[in-house]
Amino acid sequence: MSHYVRFVGHVNEWVGRVAGLLIVAVVLIILKEVIGRGVFNAPSLWADESMTYLAGMAYALGGGFTLLHRKHVIVDLVYQPIADRGGHLKKIVDVIAFSLFSIYCLTLIYFGAELSLASIREHEGSGTLWNPALWPVKVAIPVAGILLLLQGFANLLVDLGLAPNPATEATYGR
Repeated sequence: MSHYVRFVGHVNEWVGRVAGLLIVAVVLIILKEVIGRGVFNAPSLWADESMTYLAGMAYALGGGFTLLHRKHVIVDLVYQPIADRGGHLKKIVDVIAFSLFSIYCLTLIYFGAELSLASIREHEGSGTLWNPALWPVKVAIPVAGILLLLQGFANLLVDLGLAPNPATEATYGR
């Protein structure tokens, strides 16, 4: 079990860092576009769509990384009093929360896969003058769902005490 938790953690760490580089690319495109429009009065056809698609991919693919580092928003008002009590009630709530979370992830995977396969099959473009392919953005949706589900299960194993917490072992280069 600890090998699974570590492996999924490493994958989400790596994907999260690459997603972070996508945000750097977005910032550079914005900078180029501001200078191009403002200084040289020369806007780009591709900049707005590129920024939107790269930021969307970074947002989706960064979800597993965020879950790995436990940075997602939780409802502390409900969860914290239960967590403070510990014991079986906390484990029951964790299993119920993971079950609901799994439904969300499976929905992302199923419908995202349908959308991305159709996009690939139809060579879907954005329909604008630049008309970039949309399949890379759409493929990010089911991939994000898979990464979230795998990380959510890894977190559940740690929370239930079935695997050690790799974050306390400095596994992720903190």
